[in-house]
Amino acid sequence: MERQRPVEELMTGDFTVAEVADGGPGFTVLDGPGFTVLLGPDGEPAGLSGAGERGPACVVEADTPFGDVLDSADLLHALVSGTPGLVIVRGKDVVGVVSAEAIKAEIVRDTASRLVAGRQLGDAQPHGRRAAPGPSRIQCKTCGATNTFRRFSQATAYTCQHGDHAFVPYWSA
Repeated sequence: MERQRPVEELMTGDFTVAEVADGGPGFTVLDGPGFTVLLGPDGEPAGLSGAGERGPACVVEADTPFGDVLDSADLLHALVSGTPGLVIVRGKDVVGVVSAEAIKAEIVRDTASRLVAGRQLGDAQPHGRRAAPGPSRIQCKTCGATNTFRRFSQATAYTCQHGDHAFVPYWSA
């Protein structure tokens, strides 16, 4: 894949949107076919479920070059940590989802093309700007509020940013 192609070329339109109002505080998105983007009370993405996984909404603008996604440590960390994919937006509108599997496949292709060209990983500086994703957004299962994290880890305990209680991600049992 050419690294300057927009990330939207990898996205699928196979997703639904669920609003907090659909289930109120503690609402848990059920895994179904395709992806489900959970919207917080502010109408912004607050979670993503799909491919048997549930995780934060890592939001990326549709015209972001794919190479910038590959060069973003925060986005790659989220994907390695089990996020099912990236939520693709145009302005404030959710327009698609790029699955973690699609990104992994592109990483393999990108790496192979670099090796074929006689370069090793790390031989050159990345071209273009690095993707500057906003913080990960996750709905709290306890109160329904959307919390934001620069880098979320399921192994870390957090306090909800909207109340004096433990933060519980919407996907927790």
